Amino acid sequence: MKKIFLFSVLCCTVLVACKKDEITVFDTTENVYFDFHPEDPDDKTDSLLYSFAYFPDKGEDTLYIPVRISGFRTAGERRFVLETVDSSTTAKPGIHFKALEKEYVMQPDSGLCQVPLIIYNKDTVLKSKTLTIGLTLKPTKDLGVAFTLQNKGIVKFSNRLEKPTWWNTWAGELGDYSRVKHELFIRASGATELGTNMSDFNTIPKALYHTRRFKSFLLDPFKWVEQFATEGYIITKEADGFFYFYSSRNPGNKYKLELNPDDGRYYFRDENGKRV
Repeated sequence: MKKIFLFSVLCCTVLVACKKDEITVFDTTENVYFDFHPEDPDDKTDSLLYSFAYFPDKGEDTLYIPVRISGFRTAGERRFVLETVDSSTTAKPGIHFKALEKEYVMQPDSGLCQVPLIIYNKDTVLKSKTLTIGLTLKPTKDLGVAFTLQNKGIVKFSNRLEKPTWWNTWAGELGDYSRVKHELFIRASGATELGTNMSDFNTIPKALYHTRRFKSFLLDPFKWVEQFATEGYIITKEADGFFYFYSSRNPGNKYKLELNPDDGRYYFRDENGKRV
C-alpha cells in the first residue's frame, strides 16, 4: 500500500512540474521546434545573422536552419512544413533567397534536421540595409508544433559591416572607419579581424602584417593584384572608362577606382564619398 501511495505522489509531482512550452523528449506527442544553437541547449536565440561582406567571393550561400524533434525518434521518415512569415519578411523569394520547399523530411532515427536556406548576394540593396526572412513551423499529420515559443524564427542578412571593437585599437594603422574600407580590408589583408590581447606576443606582429598588406593594396591596387594573383581578384576597365576591382568568383560586387591627377594614384571612395 505504501508503494502505491509513493507512486501516486511521484506522478502528481511530475504533473505539477510540467510547464507550458517545456521541451521534453518524454512527451508522447512528437513536435518540431527551432533550435538555432543546438550545441547549447540553454540558448533560446530565435534568429540567425549573416553578412556577405565577410565572403566577397560568394554570390550566394546556404544557411542551415536547425529543426529539432521533441519526443521519440522513429524508424520511418516524418515530414514537417516550414514557411515564411510575410509580416516579418522583407527579402523577396527568387531575388534574395530561394523559395522554400512545400515540406521537409526528418530522416529515420534522427532528432534534428538542418534545413537548407539559400540566400543570394545579387541586389545592391544589401549594401545599405539588412533584409529579413521570417520563418514558422506548421503542423502535419506526422509532427506537431506545440511549443509556440520555439516555432518562429528569423534570418537577418546583408552585405554590409558594422565597426568592430578592434578597429579602435588599430586606428593608428587603419585610419578612420568606413564600411567600404572595412570591406576592402577583409579582401586585401587576409584577415577578418585583428587581435587586441597585447599580452599575447603574437598579436602585434600578426596585426602589423595584415595592416601593412592592406596599406600596400591601397597604395597600388594594380600591383597588389599581380602580387597576390592566387587570391582571385582582378581589375578591369569597364565601358564607363573607370577601373573596377572585384573577385573573379563574384563579379557582381565591384569597387570603382578613380585616378587622382594630383599624385597619379588610384583611389577608392567610401559610402561617404571620401577617398580610401
